[in-house]
Amino acid sequence: MKIIYSQDHVGHAGIKELRGQDWVGMAENPERMQIILAALAGRDLTDVHPPAPHDTGAILRVHDAGFVRFLEHGYPMWAARHGADGAAFARTFGMRGMAQTPDETSIDALLAAYTFDIFSPLVAGSWKAIRSAADVALSGAVAMQEGATSVLSLCRPPGHHASQDLAGGYCYLNNAAIAAQFYRDHGVGRVAILDVDYHHGNGTQRIFYDRGDVLFVSLHGRPEEEYPFLLGFAHETGAGAGEGCNVNLPMPKGTNMAGYGVALDTAVQRIRAYAPDMLVVSLGVDTFEGDPVGGFVLQTDDFLKVGQAIGRIGLPTHFVMEGGYALDALGVNVANILAGYLET
Repeated sequence: MKIIYSQDHVGHAGIKELRGQDWVGMAENPERMQIILAALAGRDLTDVHPPAPHDTGAILRVHDAGFVRFLEHGYPMWAARHGADGAAFARTFGMRGMAQTPDETSIDALLAAYTFDIFSPLVAGSWKAIRSAADVALSGAVAMQEGATSVLSLCRPPGHHASQDLAGGYCYLNNAAIAAQFYRDHGVGRVAILDVDYHHGNGTQRIFYDRGDVLFVSLHGRPEEEYPFLLGFAHETGAGAGEGCNVNLPMPKGTNMAGYGVALDTAVQRIRAYAPDMLVVSLGVDTFEGDPVGGFVLQTDDFLKVGQAIGRIGLPTHFVMEGGYALDALGVNVANILAGYLET
């Protein structure tokens, strides 16, 4: 399996998040990638390549141009306005009844308009990391187009919570959606995205919700009790040309492999019925029992079964890294999914 990875992610670091009543180090941190790479090397998954640079055209096929400008220039604007120390957070959010078109000279207005929570701050190294993650996803897509049957794009920061014009949930650009759109723009007829992260891929759903050429299937915690709370319900099945092409499979906290396996079988059936030409997997392993921001109780060996189920779909498969924050088990959990996939 070809692995695409860039060290450029390391500057997106030193950020705090609010967990409970305490500000703690953000679970989404640079150490995650080194842990994953070490575990993959232990399984002889060592075919690692740097990404090639891509122009912004492929990103703008998914994301709003003003939003991308904000991600690129937001931190320098923040530093000029508030000083170079700390991270750029929104002071408020563009809620119902508020203006939705920001003053592009005001960093506080831009943060309010283009982020939807406090888990997507900007620091000095953020844009370089965000941009490189998109290149990692796009370079993986190019490798698939050139004949690879499976690729891991080891993206950081992750992307599936980011929509056309909103960042949140540790996510800025939607790497999986950018890859899926690239496939569509380069002759792939139909694409399926399977999101196995614990949290619903609300950004991916929003991007493709009214389209019939991309199937989105998500297994995740029930939105009644889990982030992002306002999207990811089973009744959300697509709109217009996309009716029936959005499949949400929410599960309660405490779900183990027995329950998860039932939902995964349903996901596999829906993907096969759609008959896509390419599968993109938003690969999150925060379904693990010990994950600090998860709520399922999958065990390390269960990830082999998840990988095997994905492999049995029988499609060229592009894995795009999303969440997973239990650092002691993160690497082996990711490696198990890939090993299970490669067994089939």
